[in-house]
Amino acid sequence: MPAQEAKFLPDAEFSIIKGGLFDRFLKGVGISKTGENSALRKIIFYTAVGWLPLAILSAAQGMFLGNKVDIPFLNEFATHIRLLPAIWILVLAEGIVDGRVKHTLSQFTKSGILSAPGKQTFEQAKIKADRMCESYWAEGIILFFIGVNLIFRVSTNSIELSTWIFPDPANPSALSLAGYWAAFVSFPLFQFIIMRWFWRWIIWLRLLFLIAKADLKLLAIHPDKSGGLGFLGESPLPFGIFTFVLSIIFSAILAERVMFQDFVLGDHYPLIAAFVLLCVIINVTPLLAFVGPLSKARVKGISNYHALTARHHQAFQDKWMHTDTQQKEDVLGHPDASSAADLSAVYQLAEGMTVFPFDLKTMGVTVVVSILPIAFVFAMQLPLSELIKMLAGILL
Repeated sequence: MPAQEAKFLPDAEFSIIKGGLFDRFLKGVGISKTGENSALRKIIFYTAVGWLPLAILSAAQGMFLGNKVDIPFLNEFATHIRLLPAIWILVLAEGIVDGRVKHTLSQFTKSGILSAPGKQTFEQAKIKADRMCESYWAEGIILFFIGVNLIFRVSTNSIELSTWIFPDPANPSALSLAGYWAAFVSFPLFQFIIMRWFWRWIIWLRLLFLIAKADLKLLAIHPDKSGGLGFLGESPLPFGIFTFVLSIIFSAILAERVMFQDFVLGDHYPLIAAFVLLCVIINVTPLLAFVGPLSKARVKGISNYHALTARHHQAFQDKWMHTDTQQKEDVLGHPDASSAADLSAVYQLAEGMTVFPFDLKTMGVTVVVSILPIAFVFAMQLPLSELIKMLAGILL
């Protein structure tokens, strides 16, 4: 086995948040510091670079507010949502997600669910995930896609209204000063942050699939009904905050189109359904890595406990069904009766084991919370009674 594969990485030192050239840049300029909470400095930096220049430049050209363009800077709240609360929440989420991931990984070792070979596979999985975190190629690919998207977006302006980015409808490719900064700095910065979170999700997805290949000592009669993996589905899920931010952004874009472009939500239910499905996929897919091992553990557990229960109950019947009446009356206080009941309960635990490492109700609440902002957009076009019925149909 290569030496690097045998390396041990403590759970406390593992992080899917750190790594990459951008992380090194933030440390190099003193915004991010190892061992310190750098969230406030990052928020100030992103706001100063991403949002503040847009406000200043649009004001300098008279497009911050007023009637010079159809959509002045202050009125395009989708931009403010992206560059202010969305980025702020994602920055604050870094510490939360990092802690949640570390806690989850520590549970694998604390619970004793890893066999000796399984521990080796578990450590190798962490090493591979750590390499992905430090990959420069990932950020290079992200920057490439951002560049392609930049060229496409600047050359194709489909909005027929005048905006603080494209102030002249007759010349849809002519950018304002704020438009240039938005196109080449603010929006790429936002896109980079979002795509880095998708990359972290891919790392988490691959990590769990690698761990699922380890020799896991799953217990069919574990009271969490998930073979001892129930801690994976505890709410909130690591990337629940991320999907909540995506929902805020998606809802802001929908609301902006409803207000300025006569966008009818009823005509775009497939689009909204596709976004909801995306939120479900982000939250659920990593946990599906364990469906295979859990299925095998369930089948094995039911088979083993079925045989054990059958042998015990057969012995119980042979002993108590072929005796005199007086002895049969004594069975009510005899340990044999208690053991029969206990073993029956154990078998029911094995039979009730699920192949998913999460509770469906908990998962449902997590997903609903992540897409809740969309309800506010529906409130703009639907009567309150209809909105309540729709939410009730989702929750109940």
